[in-house]
Amino acid sequence: MTRALFVGLSTLDISHAVARYPGEDTKSRALDQFLGAGGPAANAAVACALVTGKQSTLITALGCHPLADLVRHDLTGHNVAVVDATPAGIDKPPISSAVVAMDAQTRTVVGLDATRIQAPCTVELTRYVEQASIVLVDGHHPDLAMGVARRAAEIGVPIVLDAGRWKPVHDRLLPLVDVAICSATFAPPGFDGDSSMLLDYVRSIGPTQAAVTRGPDPILYADRGRHGAVDVTPVTGADTLGAGDILHGAFCAYYSSRSDFVDALTHASAVATRSCRSFGTRNWVDTVDGLPRRHRD
Repeated sequence: MTRALFVGLSTLDISHAVARYPGEDTKSRALDQFLGAGGPAANAAVACALVTGKQSTLITALGCHPLADLVRHDLTGHNVAVVDATPAGIDKPPISSAVVAMDAQTRTVVGLDATRIQAPCTVELTRYVEQASIVLVDGHHPDLAMGVARRAAEIGVPIVLDAGRWKPVHDRLLPLVDVAICSATFAPPGFDGDSSMLLDYVRSIGPTQAAVTRGPDPILYADRGRHGAVDVTPVTGADTLGAGDILHGAFCAYYSSRSDFVDALTHASAVATRSCRSFGTRNWVDTVDGLPRRHRD
């Protein structure tokens, strides 16, 4: 049975919603809170499973620390099969703390990424590619990302890159991927250009299809020789935390079933917008039945 395969970072997320940002050296009572799994690949895997109604697979690094069990429990509870590349690891998983200011519709995040974790790629892990309908890598575990991407390229499985911020591994990943969905802040050292220039730059390295997300502004895309934009529906009182991750996961769900880039990007944008209407990265699940059913069979 084929599944969408996600490769990358898992964190333990602790988020608090407040009306406005607290002042320095103060205490504030939160309006709401969230505790669960986070990280680009992890959130995308959850979103894809919710949109398709099918289990997705996540290759990540968790280890056996008690806090990793919280991450694993949340993921498996949302229909994600977790494959741990570092099952004997004893370190705490990366912890990400966020304050979401509902009035300002902004969020501030402080946390660790995967730079302290060594997650090697093995033959056993690359075998998951052979059962994959699509592969997404976020580049946070470079060895895993490269090993899986190379195998996917060898056997013709579509590869999507979640390009949030530039990492050294992107020089090697971009020539392998078919689709790159980038944030507006994704750029190599020394790059000095706008989002349109970034789109052309990314396309020149390898991906045949690419997009640049720009928050509430339209998503710019290049689909082979065609350029255009996908409008983003405005949201009042938005919580944008994890919206990009959710967009990537929803894109994989739609793209793997239809292989139409612009159509998948348009529907994924609608899902990401829906996620912004409620606090946290899971509450939008309550309205998942409103998603286009023709993509969930």
